[in-house]
Formats: sequence, C-alpha cells, structure tokens
Amino acid sequence: MSLINRLQQEMVVGIFSKTIDSAFVEAAGLSGLDFIILDQEHGPLSLDTIHNHVRAAQITPISSIVRVKGVDSHAIGAALDSGADGVQVPNINNAEQAAAAVRAARFHPVGQRGVCRFVRAAAFGNQDKADYFSKSNEKLVILQVEGLEGIRNLDEILSVPGFDVLFVGPYDLSQSVGKPGQVDSPEVVELIQDIAKKAKSSGVLLGAFCDTKDNAMLLKNEGFRYLAYSVDMNIYMEACRSVRGLFA
Repeated sequence: MSLINRLQQEMVVGIFSKTIDSAFVEAAGLSGLDFIILDQEHGPLSLDTIHNHVRAAQITPISSIVRVKGVDSHAIGAALDSGADGVQVPNINNAEQAAAAVRAARFHPVGQRGVCRFVRAAAFGNQDKADYFSKSNEKLVILQVEGLEGIRNLDEILSVPGFDVLFVGPYDLSQSVGKPGQVDSPEVVELIQDIAKKAKSSGVLLGAFCDTKDNAMLLKNEGFRYLAYSVDMNIYMEACRSVRGLFA
C-alpha cells in the first residue's frame, strides 16, 4: 500500500536524513520506519546523493521524500525525477507559493512539471509514457507552513488543490513568535492547535516534526498523521552515547 493510501487510514512515522551515506537510508528502511525525508534545505545533500539515497530506500519498504530548499520548479522536478516517492516544500507563506509548488510537482492537467521521460523515475525511458505521467501525479506533495505569514494566509493555502499534506515546523513556529527553540511554549502549542483545527475542517492531512515523546503524543492527539521524529545523525549519536553509558 502506498504511503498516501496509508495516510488516509493511519499515522505514519519517519525521520529526517542529513547524512551523505546511503547505508544510513537503507538501515532506516530495514528498521520498519514508514518514510525518510532526504533534506536538502538544512542538509548537505547534492542531487547525486539524492539519487543514491532513493536507490537505497527502494530496496527496502521505506518511502523516500525529498525536502527541497524552497519553491523552485527546477529543484522540485529534479527531486521527483530521481524516483523519490514525494517532495516536501518548505516556507510556504501564501496561496500563490502553494499553487506554484503544486504546479512544479504535477504534470498536466494538474500542473506544469517539466517533462522528460528519460529520467530515473521513468526507468530512463523504459516505462510506458502514459503510465509514467499518470503515476507521477500520484507522488506525495507536502507543503510546509512555518511562520506567522503562512498562518495568517492558512485558509487560502488550504484551499489550493493538488497537495496531500500540510506540514508544520514547530521550531520555525517558535522562532516566529520570538521564542526560538521553545516548541512546548503555550504560544506554539496554541498555534499548532489552531492549524490542526483549520486543516481538519478543510479535509487536509497534517504532518509535523517532533523530537520528544511528549511532542509526538501532542501531535498524535491533535490528529497529525505524518510525523517526522528527529534526524538520523542525532539518533545515531544518541545511540552511541547510550552504548558508552553502559560502561560508565
């Protein structure tokens, strides 16, 4: 079952990835996680690395999502050309940006994604053309709303057709209210609850980042279905620390 179909029924859990070693992606896939977000916004991932990471994900059950740096039609198209299962676009502040991201990620009649079927996503031209264009429009498109401007324009963003998940970044929200890093502050929690209420009434699926069990439970209770928990390099470091602690 595809990730989007599972999202319609249940919560899915993944992590962000900033590593350049595809073995970490493969290991994440073997762990039973549902998805991994390959991060080009805050990570050092080149397009070459993205292609290798997507290959690593595809030999396991995990879904690969590429977070690009912003609303850039070429970057969005290139991420999907790699064969990734979806694209995540940060810093959406208004309906115009949301619509532009959707256009860049979808082929006609939904969007205006640049067309080349001789890419990895189309088996370098070996996939039937009609099948490729049809199935490509089923890839996951996730839009991130992270600041007060986006929240002010949330109703208009939610009305844009063609995307699958609205993703909330609690750390960016904390920055926007003048409390950077204080993701548990009442102001941030209230914003998350307001966003959740509006998204649910619009029938839009919700996603978010979390890095503690308490954050995760808050989001789960608010109806968030797509939860990205922490970052691979930090998870690895903490695991190493726990091993060292066994001998302290």
